[in-house]
Amino acid sequence: MTGIFISYRREDAAGWTGRLAADLRREFPTYQVFQDIASIEIGEDFLDATRRALASCAVAVVVIGPRWLHAKNETGHRRLDDAEDWVRLEIAESLQRNGLRVVPVLVGEARMPRSAELPEPLKLLARRNALEISDSRWDYDFRQLVAALRKFPPLAGAGTGADPDETRAASIADASPDRRASGVADLAPGTVFRDGDGCPEMVVVPAGEFTMGSPEGEHGRSADEGPLHEVAIARPFAVGRYAVTFDEWDACVAAGGCAYDPGDEGWGRGQRPVIHVSWEDARAYVAWLSKKAGRAYRLLSEAEWEYAARAGATTRYPWGDAPGADRANFYGSGSSWSGEQTAPVGSFDPNRFGLHDVIGNVWEWVQDCWSADYEGAPVDGRARESGDCSLRVARGGAWVSNPEIARVANRDRFVPGDRRLFYLGFRVARDL
Repeated sequence: MTGIFISYRREDAAGWTGRLAADLRREFPTYQVFQDIASIEIGEDFLDATRRALASCAVAVVVIGPRWLHAKNETGHRRLDDAEDWVRLEIAESLQRNGLRVVPVLVGEARMPRSAELPEPLKLLARRNALEISDSRWDYDFRQLVAALRKFPPLAGAGTGADPDETRAASIADASPDRRASGVADLAPGTVFRDGDGCPEMVVVPAGEFTMGSPEGEHGRSADEGPLHEVAIARPFAVGRYAVTFDEWDACVAAGGCAYDPGDEGWGRGQRPVIHVSWEDARAYVAWLSKKAGRAYRLLSEAEWEYAARAGATTRYPWGDAPGADRANFYGSGSSWSGEQTAPVGSFDPNRFGLHDVIGNVWEWVQDCWSADYEGAPVDGRARESGDCSLRVARGGAWVSNPEIARVANRDRFVPGDRRLFYLGFRVARDL
């Protein structure tokens, strides 16, 4: 038995699971890591493939996030109570197999469910000792998981022993040309890569669905945040781990790809997000980056931005409904830069997809033309190129924004050609 099976619920823990799977693949390179749809051939029967995978696995990791226990289906009933629910079937099959170690992993501050909260086929899961992996201590907690797995005889002595933080940051540019040409499409959600020296770090964001906009009762809501509508992101895509920095912008200027040399307000350049850039400037940068990297970089669509920023959250902020303290850089957020200036990128914990600073610091240009609401908006994640294209959308708020403006659903718009403001920047994306 030479495999590791991962069970998870996509709407509950896709980002965490993608990162966990990527780290496990690096730690156990000779073992196959099965991650449902990512490991199953198109047209293959899901349950048959699951059973075959489990038959070859030494360990089944059950990822439990904050919505795992109470997630509901389209009829409003709890998914775990449905005998045909795939997550339930995966775990039930795992618990029935002799010799298969079932390991619950708690993410997103989830708690271990009690036996009375589980359907009959899953009650034994409550007796399994769980391990918690927190966002703030991911690498340490992951090392504890690896150490525990290596105590299980089939995995004893397996793996590289490499530091996941070091291997996660490894550049795709260091791989062979063949891998750069074909391997990136196979990267698991949560993987961090770079297309070459001077290119932004990118994070693979999983496919999925989400509800875009804000409910009418949300504090600080504006009418342009509705109506609520479902959006499906059909394929994984890559998003900048951070907003584009001055270092990255200055490389474009030095190479002749960007004509404008923005000021930094005396705050410093380097790893601070570039500011004083218009939408047209951002488009010039992605055109240069595409030529440099040999990949088609672009701005995010507005729907992609909100999907990536929420990372599964349905609350006012990616971390909850309250602004909190020192979670991001906006006015009143309690950070060292709040209401004063930009912060160096990566100064705050990432969201569940591994993206930093999606809230506050700088507004981020996206591709879309401005529309006063979401009536008629695309439901497949595409940018909206109709409406008032004399204005372009920006998302996320900035260091000067109050907590209501820094909400994940908030929207704003600016003139694309000449709005070079000290709170406007951007983030890049590309397809895989």
